[in-house]
Amino acid sequence: MRHERLRYPRTIAAVAGAAALALTATACGGDDKKSDKSSNGSAAPGGAGTGGDLSVLITQETRGIDPAISTVSSVNGGTQAAAVFDVLFYIDPKTGKVQPQLAESATASDGGSVWNIKLRPNVTFTDGTPLDAEALKFNWERHQDPAVRSVAAVAAKDLKFAVVDPTNLKVTLPAPNPHFDQLVAHNLAFVGSPTAIKADPKGFSAKPVGAGPFKVKSWVRDNALTLERNTAYWNKDRPLLNSVTLKPVMDQTQRLNSLVSGQGDLVTTINFKMVNEAREKGLTVAYDDKNGGFMTMFKTDRPPFDDPRARRAYVLIMDGGDRNKVIQGPAGAGQTLTTFFAPTSPFVDPTATMPKQNKEEAQKLLDELAAAGKPLEFTYTTNSSAAAKASAEYWQAQTRGMKNIKMNTEFLDGSAYASKVMISKDFQAAEFNAFFDDPEPVLYNLLYSKGAENRTGYNNPAVDAALDKARATTDDNERKAQYAIVQQAIVNDLPFWSYEKGFAAAIQGKRGKVEGIQLFEDGLILFDRVSVK
Repeated sequence: MRHERLRYPRTIAAVAGAAALALTATACGGDDKKSDKSSNGSAAPGGAGTGGDLSVLITQETRGIDPAISTVSSVNGGTQAAAVFDVLFYIDPKTGKVQPQLAESATASDGGSVWNIKLRPNVTFTDGTPLDAEALKFNWERHQDPAVRSVAAVAAKDLKFAVVDPTNLKVTLPAPNPHFDQLVAHNLAFVGSPTAIKADPKGFSAKPVGAGPFKVKSWVRDNALTLERNTAYWNKDRPLLNSVTLKPVMDQTQRLNSLVSGQGDLVTTINFKMVNEAREKGLTVAYDDKNGGFMTMFKTDRPPFDDPRARRAYVLIMDGGDRNKVIQGPAGAGQTLTTFFAPTSPFVDPTATMPKQNKEEAQKLLDELAAAGKPLEFTYTTNSSAAAKASAEYWQAQTRGMKNIKMNTEFLDGSAYASKVMISKDFQAAEFNAFFDDPEPVLYNLLYSKGAENRTGYNNPAVDAALDKARATTDDNERKAQYAIVQQAIVNDLPFWSYEKGFAAAIQGKRGKVEGIQLFEDGLILFDRVSVK
């Protein structure tokens, strides 16, 4: 995976059909893991709307489609939101560069303290109202309202906005950030109709109105979300599809069988076992490695994992490689994560390796905790999918025979998990994943003491200082030095423990030939350029 840093000052070119990593599934040729073919997103013969109908099988239902609820992630409603809202910008997973979509450019001035977001002219929401600078200001100020409880509240905090004209919004940051455009792409990319939100703030997430390539036609929860083409989409040659149907199918075997039998066209997944089985069945798979990975994260600011001995004891009990073979099949051994940054990343510190299993040392730590009146008892929270259950039960089995530890499990459906773990941060230990192409803004969000996605409560002043220094520069050598400090702190402090490599994949079914699949983040789709033949 090749990384390129954007040099400061930066302007994102207004290129309507900008190509990023194009993970294009073809109807023949089997799997192509590293030679994914690119798509320029050109219109299908005959123009927009002649590209067929797409059926996407998703892992779980979302609790709502709303910029305040949906994150730019396939595991928290991002797939649905990307179809309805589109994105202002997205991060090219091959280069780490920010690319324009609904917006034309993001330009920094005053040392990165002030940014101008330039929107495309004449973009409208599907209710006919304009997606202009006033609409963008409303959306970003809404994230700042404590009553909304937005998932992007921290990312938008202390930002100040001034409408320059209908297509330009001036944003003043509380501190210089030459990587602010990446934060926008990762945390603030979705924009909803202010008119629709004001008309029904509580009901908007069930009846979302965006400016994306598709709009909601019908939604039978836990059955199917049917989207129809937005004929007023800003790019007149798109979308190519007539409709998209998103069907939640939690069981991965059922999803895979549905692809084989022609009951679905596409699955995006971060489950390696499913990817491997798809290859064995001759299905076309597009695949891209990521930094980061799957993890157990600990709530470090409350018992029992506020004690670093408890975190380390848990980690030393576990064998990530064995878990990967058991849960993901024999090929899963190759997915075992040793460093949080991928070996190919220009920022990796190869000496910052995750601790290896050592049950004898773990027992000593458990005994110390018990002698201090703190025997380790905790609840491990994860979602209720079969794969998540199997993983949690594997971890739980590893604690058997160990003294002074009791691990309970809690399985929640997708919306309940998101509410409890991601929004309320109400957990002791939980399954999570964090994938990224460039460290900004994900690592800052995840580990900074006041980071937008710091759910662990982790607070290390040295890490805060390193993250601030990395954010303040575009010099890759300096960034590498600062991220080395962060990586060493991860393996020493263990706010989380990662055991399986991150990736994004798309699996194509046998019903039709899906073209123009372009993935970003952890497997979101740029729906405007997809077609089915």
